[in-house]
Amino acid sequence: MPVTVNADLAVLGHVAWDREAPEGPLQALADLLPAWGDWLAIGRDPDNCVWIQRSPLGHLPAYVMNIGNRVLISSDAELLLKAAGCTPAIDWSFVTTHLAFAHLQTAQTGLEGVTELMHGSLLHPATTETQELTWSPWAYTSSDREISTFDEAVSCLRGAIDRAVRGTLGSHRQPLLELSGGVDSSVLAASLARGTCGASAATLVTDRREGDERRYASAAAMASGMPLLEIPVPGAPDLDRPIGRRLARPGLPLLLSPADRSLADLARHEDFDAFVSGAGGDCVFASPISAAPAADVLIRFGLGRRAVKAIDDLARIHEASGWEVARMAWQQSRRGPLHPVWQRRTAFLKNAHDIPLPVHPWLDEPDGVLPGKRSQIRSILAALAHVDGYGRHEVAPSIYPFLSRPVVETALRIPSWLWIEGGIDRAVARRAFSGFLPTLVLERRTKGGLDGYGIAGIEAHRASLRIFLLEGHLARQGIVDRGEIDDVLARPISRTDRCYHGLFPLIDTEAWVRAWLGDP
Repeated sequence: MPVTVNADLAVLGHVAWDREAPEGPLQALADLLPAWGDWLAIGRDPDNCVWIQRSPLGHLPAYVMNIGNRVLISSDAELLLKAAGCTPAIDWSFVTTHLAFAHLQTAQTGLEGVTELMHGSLLHPATTETQELTWSPWAYTSSDREISTFDEAVSCLRGAIDRAVRGTLGSHRQPLLELSGGVDSSVLAASLARGTCGASAATLVTDRREGDERRYASAAAMASGMPLLEIPVPGAPDLDRPIGRRLARPGLPLLLSPADRSLADLARHEDFDAFVSGAGGDCVFASPISAAPAADVLIRFGLGRRAVKAIDDLARIHEASGWEVARMAWQQSRRGPLHPVWQRRTAFLKNAHDIPLPVHPWLDEPDGVLPGKRSQIRSILAALAHVDGYGRHEVAPSIYPFLSRPVVETALRIPSWLWIEGGIDRAVARRAFSGFLPTLVLERRTKGGLDGYGIAGIEAHRASLRIFLLEGHLARQGIVDRGEIDDVLARPISRTDRCYHGLFPLIDTEAWVRAWLGDP
């Protein structure tokens, strides 16, 4: 890890710039704030007070403990507790919040006394425990910063993605791209091919049809001139397998553990020095999950030709009735969000409605926010909850170009209705790399899935999962409803039965607790 130190400032991690780096040594926080990348800075202000700043959208974790008059910081929670001489203790209030509000990661961790410095936040540990937000996504959603035309959006996004790929790669010269053959990972393949590094690609293959995307991945790899490695994944995941790593929060879903181990083994064998992931692409590129883009048009421009076009574009994307899309768009334009703070999950939880709403500064939105921008920022926030905790990071780091500052800032400046141009989802991203993507990928409207793979895992371990969940730590703490869990595990599970999806967060969280406390 690069480290830069002078009398008043230390910077740990990779620093990237969209302009020329300042000449001479960095002296103050203001010199560093325009930079992006994965870094943590520690410095002194003119009054000799120490401050700590985490980079905006940086993926270097920063866990903090206050021990007497000392402040300890680490990117590894277990190392932090050892340095502090503290016995690990689970914060059960975190566990309930984590299960009730999925994909919402705040400064709270699952360990008592340990907090995380959040993306783009500043901390003065000697004087306050309150984090000050120095970068906010809302700054890029105002109308005066909007990219107003489709052609300009295409050009700006293409440039931002190319800058992000170059900047996040840094000194890595043999990266491995996780290539599904979807639009997002294929865009990364095209951008990597335009660079100078010797990247390779790998695609994961399950024995289920929905998990075999080799047709698309091969086309994307061939178009980019990138060698493609096929990695078979075992037929069913070991959902009751112990977790080897102790993390600040539940991390990698056990459902993905076999793929994670396969990628780690490949990187060891082939000496790959980084994993490149398209994680967050759907969220950053505003893939529509509601009628919000049409609602945005109604709010901004009123009824008229633009609104009719947006409604028609959404209807084509979702293969829905234009009248139904119009009704939903009208409702969204006239009322507040369906979930004012964050959607609450109640399945399998006791007293779920009594669990306090978590606090995150991104949820403190300015007045007049368009529904499409609210949805986009909340989706990006959810994606950021899933970039840590992978076992393969012990072999090589993961790089997330789409969740980097250049791409996110550019994407937030693009109005939601441009992303659905022509009745195509992620239209700006598709057009930006249309000359580099094969038609098979460019026109793809489907995604791979893990439903069958997940069902196979539950069926293969049904008996052991009953003991694991019904006699586990979560049950003994009175957090989960044992009867409801028992009912689901007692009946055959089918693809039409969505209840089983709620079991996976319980399994992952129980396994995470056992990694710290052992079996109950």
